[in-house]
Formats: sequence, structure tokens, C-alpha cells
Amino acid sequence: MRIVPGAKVPTQLAPQRKPEKKRETLTIATVNDDFTDRKSNLRSVNADVVMLQETKNSRLRKLRPNEDEYGVHQGKGSEKAGSAVVWKKDAATAKDRGYALGVRPQGAKMLTRWISWTVLKVGDQKVRMVSVHRPPARFSRLWGDFDRNLAAFVKRSKLPTIIGMDANQVNPRRLAHLTGLRWHAPKGPHPVSGKKPIDGFLATRGIKFENLRRLERGTSDHHPVTAKITLPPKR
Repeated sequence: MRIVPGAKVPTQLAPQRKPEKKRETLTIATVNDDFTDRKSNLRSVNADVVMLQETKNSRLRKLRPNEDEYGVHQGKGSEKAGSAVVWKKDAATAKDRGYALGVRPQGAKMLTRWISWTVLKVGDQKVRMVSVHRPPARFSRLWGDFDRNLAAFVKRSKLPTIIGMDANQVNPRRLAHLTGLRWHAPKGPHPVSGKKPIDGFLATRGIKFENLRRLERGTSDHHPVTAKITLPPKR
């Protein structure tokens, strides 16, 4: 078919743009719940997905009893109950869940650290939501084993991954490098409490973070950290 210069190109011959792939969004939070006071900050944190640490004395199913509204992944026993994932069922659907070893105490006065994970389907995309509690600085000799185990866990799947954690370190560069993930946390000490930003998220590159901020401490000695995230388009 001959096209006269200047003539309007028929629609069927014009180059067609591919429709933009949908990008799913969620609100997320990470919360160190401070096991010593037997109280939980979960009630005061409103997010689609909450990743919690130090929950061995909190029965999260009692705090989120409506099974039609909330999903809870929290193991039994003090060790696996210590890290958990809670989500709103109208925002995401659980497809798989489990635990992987973080690090054993090796003589340190602490419990075994477990990697608590849940694969959530958000729209037509899947993402791994993970909660971990890195050993405190006084047991930093365990960081090497913990970091390597977490990196190995991350690399076992190609799914986008978000890890909510108490890193017990400001800007854990080595851990981020080992996992290949990016660290997201508020900048600088909290203006009121002076607390340093050791709580935050490791996330697959390409996941967009917005409105990253700290909430009031509530019953914990840590500030919950929240953010709005946008997942990269499904390939």
C-alpha cells in the first residue's frame, strides 16, 4: 500500500505502543516488638504487611484474631516465634511460607535466630516478605555466619524480596553487598529519642520506596519503620 507524503497513516499501519505493565503497591512496616514487656506495638501499626522481631512473648494471632481479615506467620516455641510476618488478606494472598536458619548462638546468651519468610501474591505478582533479627553488636562475631546464611537464602529464589529487620547496625553495608539487596532506613538519629536507625529494610533493587519514616516507639524501645513500596513490573 502506497502512503502519500503528509497523509494520515491508517491506524492498522501505525506503530502500536505496548500497554504499560501494572506496578503493584503496598504499605509495609518493620517492628522490633521488645519481648521484655510482654506488650505489642502491632495494634498501633497500620500497614498491609508487617514484619516483626522479638515477638516470642506475643501471640500475634490473638492480636489479629480475624482470620478472614489477617494472615499471620508465626512459629511455635520461643525461637521461631521470635520473628513473624502479618499481612492484610485484602492486600495480599499467602502462597508459601517457612523458616530458614539465621545463626545458632555458638555460646552466646541468645536464642537461635531464624529467617521467617512468606511468599505473598500481590495482584498478579509474587514477592517474598521476610523478617529477621540480626544478633546484637555484643555478639558481632556471629554476624559473619548470619550474613552468609541470609545471603544464601536470598539467592535461592529469583522472586523480589523485602526483608524487614533489626540490623543492630547503622547502614549494614557488608550485609547489603552480600545479599545484593539495597538498604532502606530513615536517615540520622530520631529527633526526639535520639535512637539510631538500625531498623529498616533490605530490598531487591528496582523496588521503589516512598514515605520512609519512623513511628513513635509505643511499648518498644525501637521505633517502627514504615514505607510505601512499589514492585517492579512483572517480567
